[in-house]
Amino acid sequence: MNIPSRIIAFVLVISILSALSGCKKEEAAQMRPAKGSKKFGGRYTINEIRGNPSSLDPVRMNSKVEDDIATNIYDRLVDNDSKLDLVPELARSWEISPDGLTYIFHLRNDAYFHDDPCFTEGKGRKFIAQDAKYSFERVCDSKTLTIGFWVYQSIVEGADDYFIRDSLSKLGKNIKEVTGFQVMNDSTFLIRLTKPYAPFLEHLATSFGFIVAKEAVEKYGKDFFQHPVGTGAFIFDRWKPDEEIILKRNPKYWQLDNAGNKLPLLDEVKYTFIKDDKTLFANFERGVLDEDFTLPTEIFQNVVTPDKKLMTQYEKKYQLQHVTAMNSYFIDILCTSTQYSNLALRRAMSFAIDRGQIVKYVLKNAPHGPAENGIVPPGFSKYPINDVHGIAFNPDSARYWLKQSGYGDGGKELTITISVYNEPRPMQIANAVQSMWQSILGAKVDLHVMQAAQLIDQSEDGKLDVWVTRWYADYPEVENFLNLQYGKLVPPSADMKSYPNSTRWNNNDFNKYFEQALATTDETERDKLYAKAENIMAYESPAIPLFYEEHYRLLQPWVRDNPLDPMNRIDLKWVWLDK
Repeated sequence: MNIPSRIIAFVLVISILSALSGCKKEEAAQMRPAKGSKKFGGRYTINEIRGNPSSLDPVRMNSKVEDDIATNIYDRLVDNDSKLDLVPELARSWEISPDGLTYIFHLRNDAYFHDDPCFTEGKGRKFIAQDAKYSFERVCDSKTLTIGFWVYQSIVEGADDYFIRDSLSKLGKNIKEVTGFQVMNDSTFLIRLTKPYAPFLEHLATSFGFIVAKEAVEKYGKDFFQHPVGTGAFIFDRWKPDEEIILKRNPKYWQLDNAGNKLPLLDEVKYTFIKDDKTLFANFERGVLDEDFTLPTEIFQNVVTPDKKLMTQYEKKYQLQHVTAMNSYFIDILCTSTQYSNLALRRAMSFAIDRGQIVKYVLKNAPHGPAENGIVPPGFSKYPINDVHGIAFNPDSARYWLKQSGYGDGGKELTITISVYNEPRPMQIANAVQSMWQSILGAKVDLHVMQAAQLIDQSEDGKLDVWVTRWYADYPEVENFLNLQYGKLVPPSADMKSYPNSTRWNNNDFNKYFEQALATTDETERDKLYAKAENIMAYESPAIPLFYEEHYRLLQPWVRDNPLDPMNRIDLKWVWLDK
């Protein structure tokens, strides 16, 4: 039967309007009034451009994408707030002994693990002190393939022995626990250190301080990494690799906001894994995403003005946030390799990079600025960054050190392979550095493009020589950046993973100043010692600083209470949608 086209068109219009009306009614039904003129409900959609997390098991987490997701599933004893100050979380309060060796935590008695089949009748039980001991000992257990042992290594009493307990058992020593982790009772937990360690509480605020449920680890075994169970504001729901991760509101979460609302305010969080920043921006403009943290370099100057405001066509459509980041981009070099144990060569490579050109022309002035001091970014306002004398672009110095290295003109042919993960900004950097090393050092430079998780894994295994990377602060302490080059974190064997010191650089003078700083409680004096250590690192160039990052984030007009801090922490329990 032939139906007139105008009737078909009419029917289509009515169908579309009905569908849109249905969507609006469904969304309106999801939104519920809350105290303080806020609203409960809705889904917050955010993208992780680096792709899937490799693990949501805290002992194996080594990237920001994993921390972004896990922060909303797990709680810690202590956390950083939006101003990066330390605040209580599962610990209501704590005390530190006068000698700095004993920490006593008084724990909450109203926090519960998520409902999950791992528990009796599927009901999550109450969090107790034993859960803290169990979680922290997992980080010190070599059998878990932990990469977080460094947060307790040579710091907590008994941690080192526990890590190598299998070897010690052959010598007749029976190590059953980390003696420095002690359960006093269900609501009191004690940690005893081997020596004063000024930033220790900040270590507990990392992903290696997340509290997990023993029942979940035992039930899911090797699959726990993709079935996390914590006490956090959101409950893990599902994971479709390369597509999405969905978290649901935890109705039993213990925390209230300043208006007295039970957190979280959102009903759901959706993480997507779009890897192309231009597609990401297009999806944000369509309203598919609630935020866009990764503005494409090609359009950055069309969106953001030189004084860091939105261009006219965007200023009434979106919210713009920006802050000087605790984030540096750099090139890491495996210092134990035959070629790159050569100090002169590493310095030549560093002098040959025009950081200003990368910032201005390649990245369109989006970063905070070129890294011509050291690896520690200016986001640490009290750190004497100008006392650190880094390496600036100097072709003559590059050629001088190249000659000293035995490579280049009159020496051995220089071949360099840069490993880089397939994300827009690292690729842009790698291409620029490739060109500079070819033109100034006369090197043959190849790019080895790989997935981010693969690059991280192989760099820790010592299988890469030169790679582009970045470091987000795990916590707001200079130590977190200098720890990347702390020699005593290098494992005794080349076939063991080295994290976080993947360059495997080990300098006794650096180690000495760094350790003195860690034992210094006066922040000003501690920073002076850090700067002395960093000057040694800057000279020897195990890592070549490139630029310091500036964070920019676009939010949809309906997003509320989602501040951007220098660490770009993704803590969504406070967020609500004004829809």
